[in-house]
Amino acid sequence: MKNRGIFWGALTGIVFLDILTKFGAQKYLFVPYKILPFLKLEFVENSNLAFGIEFPRIWIILLSLVALGVLGNIFVKNVRKTSKIGAFAFGIIFGGAIANLGERIIFAHVTDFVALSIIPNFNLADTALTLGVATLIIFHTKIFKKN
Repeated sequence: MKNRGIFWGALTGIVFLDILTKFGAQKYLFVPYKILPFLKLEFVENSNLAFGIEFPRIWIILLSLVALGVLGNIFVKNVRKTSKIGAFAFGIIFGGAIANLGERIIFAHVTDFVALSIIPNFNLADTALTLGVATLIIFHTKIFKKN
């Protein structure tokens, strides 16, 4: 697959940047820092699923692994036909998922630090997952075609 570098670069970049930003949040965000009226940086340790949905830790890890497996199966079946955009989207999705899952397994929580007034706190890995899925949806007709 000629787009393998795009996939691995996106995945590695997201994992690295996510670790870096979470470390910065843990080290420097002692009090919330307001950026805009609706946006602030605020350190939170989140032991729940997305949007604060409560589940036992083992179920969160198992659900995450199943989701990674399903997505991985879709990617592997179409790896030779995936476009550059698709490789990038899959890379940031896997990067975000791996970063959050790794932190959840090691620390039993995920560090969130971006606070918008309308949704629960989130982090870079969550953003990567969201943007990756949105990219797949927007370009779904092109995702399994070569550029």
